[in-house]
Amino acid sequence: GLDEKELLKQTQGVYSLGQSFANFSGPRPPFFHPYGDHGVALGASSFAQIWFKARQAGLKVDFEDFSPNAAAAKAGRFFVGGETARAFGRCNYAYHLHGQAYAQALKALALRMGVKVTSARGFDAVLDPDSGLIRALALSDGRQVAGDFFIDATGGDSRLLGQAMQGAFIDWSRWLPMNRTLSAGGDRLRVLPAYSQVRALEAGCLHMTALQTMTGVTHAYSGDWLSDEQALEALNVTAGIGLSGDATLSVRAPGRREHLWLGNCVAIGEAGCVLDPIDNPDLHILQIGLSHLIALFPLAVEGGVEAAQYNRLVGGAYERLRDYQIAHYGLNRQNHPFWDALRDVAPPDSLAAKLDLYKARGEVLLYEDETFQNDDWLSLFIGHGLMPDAWDPRIDMLPEDQLILHVQKLLGFIRDQVQAMDSHDAYIELFAARSFAGFGSQL
Repeated sequence: GLDEKELLKQTQGVYSLGQSFANFSGPRPPFFHPYGDHGVALGASSFAQIWFKARQAGLKVDFEDFSPNAAAAKAGRFFVGGETARAFGRCNYAYHLHGQAYAQALKALALRMGVKVTSARGFDAVLDPDSGLIRALALSDGRQVAGDFFIDATGGDSRLLGQAMQGAFIDWSRWLPMNRTLSAGGDRLRVLPAYSQVRALEAGCLHMTALQTMTGVTHAYSGDWLSDEQALEALNVTAGIGLSGDATLSVRAPGRREHLWLGNCVAIGEAGCVLDPIDNPDLHILQIGLSHLIALFPLAVEGGVEAAQYNRLVGGAYERLRDYQIAHYGLNRQNHPFWDALRDVAPPDSLAAKLDLYKARGEVLLYEDETFQNDDWLSLFIGHGLMPDAWDPRIDMLPEDQLILHVQKLLGFIRDQVQAMDSHDAYIELFAARSFAGFGSQL
């Protein structure tokens, strides 16, 4: 229900049509993960299956070139809805928002809606000695805040569910070794790209996200392979822009709580699950947890039935996010001991089954509660250079001239649509620039 353009004004935000991944596959060029579909099916045959056969027959056009999102982003253009979206079914976009400004905007909105805030420098959980449930929070100034149900939003520390209630933790660090991040603000880019950029480095990844007034830069890395000083030097050298202020260090422990809902407490966001930043999962994690909590809001204090369903659904969704991230590392083609070691780690069974089916016939196995959909997985697999051994045999029943015409029409349609689009900079300036009247008004 928020006003999108007003939100972008207040948070220095821009739009994003996807992510660019560089340096993951040795000499291969960067690949693009668009937030949308590729091509259009032909009868019962998906476009990916058509492309696999055409590629084998000599087609030189990349899979991502059949994505309106990727084509627009590479050309510095942007679109919302219209004929392109109608033709391709799923042409989504995301936002790049200044985190602190976003939090302030949401807090202001919550206060206007009647949420009560009790501020304190610290707190401890008060547990019921008989049931083990949380009875209240004892604040540092001596006050107590009692409640029936508690949401743990204390980040990776998980002060309530993890520490006070001793909720068990499932460690994913063998697959996801990026356990430290350095974040800094950099100069504004001259042209605002409608995508974020991820570059593989010696023992980590550099993320760059454009905003209207600055550029967010984050180096996620393994503390077992790099010192913080080495990581800071790599951030400064690789970013290629001026950085302002000190970099902020964060320590991360990739994994999730075994029970995300325990007793009368739910762990939301990083209190329940921690991944590394490669696919910007933090808001995915937060919103998955919140949406299921709203749907299963407890009728009783402990919510036994609801808790069991919540743990199954949300736990599974977090594991699908984990698998998507692991695939980036397992499929890398970097020539470095750190990346070599990641290729040697056996994937979880759920990811192994997905890889096996794709390798056999180019199809994506989708589980319940997948955040990333069919074309997202195809972007990842194809972008890293993984091609299937065969395709759906029904493709062979389609006349070759029909396939060629279909491909040509798609490329022509995308080209014409992109040429008619405004630039991303122009769209921001017209609808969401902070300098426009209305900045600071209510969302």
